[in-house]
Amino acid sequence: MSTVPKPRKPGPENTQAPEIRRLSSLLEISQALSGTLNLKSALHRVLEILAKYNGAVRSIITVLHDDGELRVEASDGLEKPGAPVKYRVGEGITGRVVETGRPVVVPRASSEPMLLHRASKRPELPDHELSFVCVPILINRKAIGALAIDLKFKPDRDYDRTVKLFGVAASMIAQAFKIQRLIEEDRRRLEDENTHLRQELRERYDFSNIIGTSGPVRQM
Repeated sequence: MSTVPKPRKPGPENTQAPEIRRLSSLLEISQALSGTLNLKSALHRVLEILAKYNGAVRSIITVLHDDGELRVEASDGLEKPGAPVKYRVGEGITGRVVETGRPVVVPRASSEPMLLHRASKRPELPDHELSFVCVPILINRKAIGALAIDLKFKPDRDYDRTVKLFGVAASMIAQAFKIQRLIEEDRRRLEDENTHLRQELRERYDFSNIIGTSGPVRQM
């Protein structure tokens, strides 16, 4: 006589696995951003971590430059385009996220006309349906870029939780940019001070000031 086994309740290792993955990814992202002064390299590493722990199929970090253009600073899982990828603020979903400072979620990327597919064209096959999540990178409540991620479509995905996770990652990226800008400001200040000091020394110890400017001295 056979009996149908009762469904097993999920053990702690099963219920905690997703949370452990999230925490592990955030820990590694923190280590990647703090472990080097090469920010561009660190950003690539961050995207690799999101792919490893959080199922990111493709991801892009865009940054707002002084000329008002959004440019791709780092990417993962994309074919390298022939020309630099650029967006304008307000253009497409990424541009809108930077303009408004608010995240945008597209559960089915294939049905969203505002996705420009500029960095890389997404597959159109039904079994390759993707979800698109884009969160702003904020410094002092102002967007200086965006983190955009493609995920495999799942009908039961908790997008609120997903946005919160990527929002934390984006805030870590923002802090790294903030530190880099402070370092650049200090470097420029020291360079200006050094230039000023050199000029002051040249004027103070100019040869004509050392020997004097009297007639006999000039003749000699």
